[in-house]
Amino acid sequence: MINDVSKRNDYIGGSDIAAIMGLSRYKTPLKLWCEKTGKIEPPDLSNVEAVELGSELEQFVADMFTKKTGKAVRRAPKTYQSKEHPYMVAHVDRLVTGTDELLECKTCSTFKKEEWEGEDIPQEYILQVMWYLGITGRKIGHIAVLIGGQSFKYKQIEFDSELFDQMVDAAKDFWVKVQNDIPPAVVAQDDETLKEMYSECTEVMIELFPEDEKSTQACIDFESKVAYLQELKNHIKDMTTEQKQIETSIKEIIQNNLGIKTPKYVITWKPQTKTDFDKDSFIESHSDLYEEYLMTSSYRVMRIAKNKEMAVA
Repeated sequence: MINDVSKRNDYIGGSDIAAIMGLSRYKTPLKLWCEKTGKIEPPDLSNVEAVELGSELEQFVADMFTKKTGKAVRRAPKTYQSKEHPYMVAHVDRLVTGTDELLECKTCSTFKKEEWEGEDIPQEYILQVMWYLGITGRKIGHIAVLIGGQSFKYKQIEFDSELFDQMVDAAKDFWVKVQNDIPPAVVAQDDETLKEMYSECTEVMIELFPEDEKSTQACIDFESKVAYLQELKNHIKDMTTEQKQIETSIKEIIQNNLGIKTPKYVITWKPQTKTDFDKDSFIESHSDLYEEYLMTSSYRVMRIAKNKEMAVA
């Protein structure tokens, strides 16, 4: 089916599926949900040079794949959609001519070369290619990558119907949440997303006090969570103090020597150069310039304190 899908918020594509399944290193399900529902604006990639160059180099990567494999490729003539779930969409880079195979073209920096060592493929890309295979009904996908402009690799991914069914189920559940404005479960990485979602606050204080069995349990559960958070913070503080004490005791043993070597460890304590900005001196001598470039930002801070109103005299 050919369909002009112009708005990313109107469909689930291959670059979304890893986030939906909670397997993306870059985006959580909640972050993606916020973008799809318009709660927050997705990042503007139009002026990101790496993205622009990646798009420009796509044809080069496709040509290199043909040169290395002998497989001719062509641009996909349409946007593919699932017949059963039209909001599930595949924007395929290339089709392998005369076969039921497809090609996904990638570029990355040399700092990510380890992600492509041996048979390794970043999991986001495995899921992306698997998504394309399932939507298009093809059986074999190839992924080709130009690494740092100096290394070219290509790898093969075979269609896995069981994995694709899991992806479809996850996508269906996610889309229901999008359509009904029901957010996915929050994970630890969602702190920044929550700050963006709820950047401002009212003067309303939620009052959670035991009134019946349900509210009593809710209060117990919430206070237990807060108590555990405080315990964790204290534990981290104690461990940080213990860490500093051990480090100091080791430095006392090393004294003015280079370090200590044991059968298990090599510990060194060497000078290291660090450049700091003398803010106070700059303000004193260039106060006007400092004020000109001073930026004020607003953000919410969570603090925990005892409820003194409920304290027993």
